[in-house]
Amino acid sequence: MGVAEDFAPSFVKKPQLHQEDDGNRLIFECQLLSSPKPDIEWFRSDNKVVEDVRTKFKIQPVGENKYTVVLELDDVVETDAGLYKVKAKNKSGEVSASINLNFTPADEPKEKQIDGFAPTFAKKPAIRQEEDGKRLLFECRVNADPIPAIIWFHNGAAVKESERHKITVDKDVHSYFATLEILNVTVEDAGKYKVNAKNELGESNATISLNFDSASDANGFAPSFIEKPRIIPNESGTLITMKCKCKAKPEPTVTWYRGQDLVEKSKKIKINTTVIAEDTYELTLEIKDPGATDGGTYRCNVKNEYGESNANLNLNIEAEPEPEGEGPTFIEKPRIVSENNGKLVIMECKVKADPKPDVIWFRNGEVIKESNKIKTFIEQRGDQYYIKLELLDPQLEDSGLYKCNIKNTLGELNANLTLNIEIVPVIKDKPKKKKK
Repeated sequence: MGVAEDFAPSFVKKPQLHQEDDGNRLIFECQLLSSPKPDIEWFRSDNKVVEDVRTKFKIQPVGENKYTVVLELDDVVETDAGLYKVKAKNKSGEVSASINLNFTPADEPKEKQIDGFAPTFAKKPAIRQEEDGKRLLFECRVNADPIPAIIWFHNGAAVKESERHKITVDKDVHSYFATLEILNVTVEDAGKYKVNAKNELGESNATISLNFDSASDANGFAPSFIEKPRIIPNESGTLITMKCKCKAKPEPTVTWYRGQDLVEKSKKIKINTTVIAEDTYELTLEIKDPGATDGGTYRCNVKNEYGESNANLNLNIEAEPEPEGEGPTFIEKPRIVSENNGKLVIMECKVKADPKPDVIWFRNGEVIKESNKIKTFIEQRGDQYYIKLELLDPQLEDSGLYKCNIKNTLGELNANLTLNIEIVPVIKDKPKKKKK
């Protein structure tokens, strides 16, 4: 059985929002893995977003099967608020994700934002035989969040549980190992099988065929895998071993792939085939000092004159997890307000941030310290913060460029406010009359 090299889109980075040009331009950006290149659509609420003078779409390749997807929105107005959704689709499936753009709490969309990702196949369906072929197991691994509904089909008809058919799904965080088990196999069980995985963010399909016509006689038989492929790290994490077991006669030729690339022996990689019983082989690939760049889908191909088979192993070597939350963004433009006939000046900003930001005020490049004359405040309202500086009895020397620096672990904002104090001259003495 061959393994399809195309795969459905999946998010490497979920949509993120940042501002430019003092908030007049908004940029929504995400990254995807997809083969072939996906078709991209953007939506605001349920309405499809179209390109115009203010709205631009971009999709840029940034590596093998990796794309950066961008929506730019210029001359932003309050009516641009809402729930934005990006949908990526190719022939293998689709994925979508959403992000809220709110200027005020009243802009909170009625439609619920769904976080997560559409199903993708980390391991395509493979067939495993047990009990001399009387018991068959179709197995695949699906990554998805939220939990997907998984349905198996045989020649277009949904497979239902029965005494002969058992369907199981084992969960491991956001990964699901789906199995279709067929007992007392008959010739009628041959045909095309499809597995469909679907959740609120999209769906993906994979197919595999079951044939009983493969060449087999007393002199030999095609290779078949007899155990689930395994990935075994050592305790220190300095060595990872991928291990498969297969039966074949005569001994098969073994080839390992990572994605579409052939894996070859090196100082870092060892490949071995060991006879462990009659016509039974243990196949291993060892990776020394594995790093993030070694991650991906590996395929073990075994082949002899009677046929071939493939086993997939998905190696995830995760870098540091991305922190949750969002960097500061302005809800309203910063402003200066004068009260009490000019005896009180208030500089204020309203931002959204998670986690809570640190705030530092500057005047003409120097940090402002609180005093009897100057007070600073930060008030939290949910994930929104009201930030202000109060200046009592402002004088001419209080004029200048004020900067509010707002920063958390996920981003930073600066608000520049120019304060001009004009003092009206007061003449205390009346002019004296000139003597005649």
